Amino acid sequence: MLLAGVVLLAFYSVPLFSTVLPPLFDYPNHLARFAVLAAGGSEFYEVRWAPLPNLAGDIIVPLLARAMPLEIAGKLFLVMIFALILGGTASLNRVVGGAWRLWPLLAAAFLYNLTLLWGSVNFLFGLGVALCGAALWLALENRRIWLRISASVLVALLCFFSHIAALGLYGLIVFGMEAQPTLAEWRRGRWTVLVLRAALFSAQFLIPAAIVAFWWHPSGEGQIVYPGSGPKMYLLFGVLYNYSPVLVFACYGLLLALLGGLAWRRRLNISPRLAPGILLILLAYLLLPTEIASAKGIDHRLVVGFFLLVVAAAVPHFPNRKTAIAIGSVTCVLLFARLAVVEAAWLEGDRTYRADLSAIDALPAGTKLAVAYPKSALQVLVHPEVHLPTLAVTRRQAFVPTLFAFPDQQPIALKPPYEKLAAAADPYELWAGLMMGDDPARRRTIEALAGYDAIVFVNHEPFQLPREDCLRPLFHRPTFQIYTLVHGGDCPEQR
Repeated sequence: MLLAGVVLLAFYSVPLFSTVLPPLFDYPNHLARFAVLAAGGSEFYEVRWAPLPNLAGDIIVPLLARAMPLEIAGKLFLVMIFALILGGTASLNRVVGGAWRLWPLLAAAFLYNLTLLWGSVNFLFGLGVALCGAALWLALENRRIWLRISASVLVALLCFFSHIAALGLYGLIVFGMEAQPTLAEWRRGRWTVLVLRAALFSAQFLIPAAIVAFWWHPSGEGQIVYPGSGPKMYLLFGVLYNYSPVLVFACYGLLLALLGGLAWRRRLNISPRLAPGILLILLAYLLLPTEIASAKGIDHRLVVGFFLLVVAAAVPHFPNRKTAIAIGSVTCVLLFARLAVVEAAWLEGDRTYRADLSAIDALPAGTKLAVAYPKSALQVLVHPEVHLPTLAVTRRQAFVPTLFAFPDQQPIALKPPYEKLAAAADPYELWAGLMMGDDPARRRTIEALAGYDAIVFVNHEPFQLPREDCLRPLFHRPTFQIYTLVHGGDCPEQR
């Protein structure tokens, strides 16, 4: 089983190294931030370490970058995510099922999913830690109390510092695992044991709770958004999203048929210890909004955890060996078909990225680069380019105002002289002013860019920029265009 898992991990890591940059929506922005952290800051950004619940890659990738190029370090971090998810699912299945099986390797089907394509890498790392931690919680159930407390406190801290949603998922899983024995002790009236169980469960979350209460202060800005039942149903398909709708729906249908058929014949054998956790995660997914303040995609992150927990909890008994081999063979074919689709799509996007990056590399060092794009560009595509300009931060030591530097989410901040410069260059407003605004609006937008050297326009579909004398073309692709700003004469003087 171990050999099969290693081989599967190796194959599923191939696309990560086949391209200059994995086409994950937020990944370029994360990679640029990791570069700033690895360098200890820059002319425009400073490092501000704090106990933030979103630090997995921010700690690991800069450490790896001491021994290898940053791009390789970032890709190895993605491999670590895959390994944790596969290993965590298999380990949890081993604990509840009593033996190692090939079945939990079905988790590979969920490695390339919508959450990954959005670039939520810190959460996915934390999800892998949560699965491993849940397995450890059960495995140490009958061991010494101090050992279980020590291990669970460490796991909870790792989940918290990976991503707060990973800690929430871990809490739901462990709470669900405690439901059956707690109910049994309740019926027997063993109150001392009940108090001990409650204390053991709670102890692991005391430090994260203290950090949230006294140090971490999430932004109160934004709004609460509920997507409705339609999008909730659609997001369930995100666990198998991989660019080919036909293959996605086919795999989803076959997955439901497999799980439903086994359950109907009472052969799925879901572990009683994990069943409550599965229901809790499903309930949380249905009830949670998709956006709270600055946190987006809250609910769709749970979908991956839900399906991974179902796989980990199942110990299926097939009617006979031939049936098991047939199902395993079809699963292998579909796993590699999905992988082939991802590889082909990423190789297609690689050509686009190489062209865009060559244009970024042509910018002078220390460039102040504004970014303009519409809200409609914020969507998962084969090769999303919205955050590609942030790589100028690491490749050209540039200032890019769209680099993630939220004080409650990332351990970097803009240095004081550049906070106002960033505030003057909202990407939506720049796009609206220069692409769709009238002459006065365009003039105001150009004046707002007086502190910048260049601007890049990005969209998910081809566009044509209206003529503007204060912008000089530097690079042109249908969806990615760079212009240098002209200063002086009829154009605003540079500030």
